[in-house]
Amino acid sequence: MDRPITHRFDMSSLLDAMLVLHSIDTGSKLERYRSQFTMQLGTHPCQDVVMPPVVRPYRGVAADKRRRERREKLLDACLDVVAESGVAAVTVDGICARAGLSKRYFYESFGDRDAILVSALDGVIDNVGDALGDEVHRHGSTADRVGHTAAVLVRALTADPRASLLYTAASANPALDARRRQMVDRFTPVLMREVLDADPANPRAEAATVLMVAGTTELLDRWFRGDLNFTEAEFVDTLTALGVALATAF
Repeated sequence: MDRPITHRFDMSSLLDAMLVLHSIDTGSKLERYRSQFTMQLGTHPCQDVVMPPVVRPYRGVAADKRRRERREKLLDACLDVVAESGVAAVTVDGICARAGLSKRYFYESFGDRDAILVSALDGVIDNVGDALGDEVHRHGSTADRVGHTAAVLVRALTADPRASLLYTAASANPALDARRRQMVDRFTPVLMREVLDADPANPRAEAATVLMVAGTTELLDRWFRGDLNFTEAEFVDTLTALGVALATAF
């Protein structure tokens, strides 16, 4: 296999000299010859070595920052569509139209509609995890810890109703449902240790904690849809009472 050419002499000067000697028109023919050499060597006419493309700032904004901003704009648009029409209505075209970006920029960050839905759900889960991680401590009674956890969870999900709708509707999409199951697996041992003060190796404690997480998700869905007539404080109290009952079952 031929080795790639990475160095060359000044080909443009050589072409100019040849054209002068042979009285060849220096218009389109010259440009065509230069283009052929440039394509073959992978360089620009002013270069002597192969160089990677340079991505420069646009209007003072670095390329990486612009990509992050476009990604966040697409995620925000995805949550808007979920809130307005549900998970099933999410399409690449719809998200791009909502974000005011072309599909080229969508595929710059996401492989398909499932990928952006999962990324949006990851953002919701990370926010909940950050809130719980900052405020859940192993002190006080079990009832105090369960109540504190319930309050933090409800507050984190109600901060952005769009996010709560995506979280509770995850079962409607296989990719989202799989990611939410991973979330349950991720948080179950943490809740067992930090909230319930239980041994993660205890199968009864694990079963009770999974039931607590799954049941809370279902209750959140019903509460967000207005099927449960609770104020936020009443809802937190209800989750706390149910959580304590499960915690004492083992």
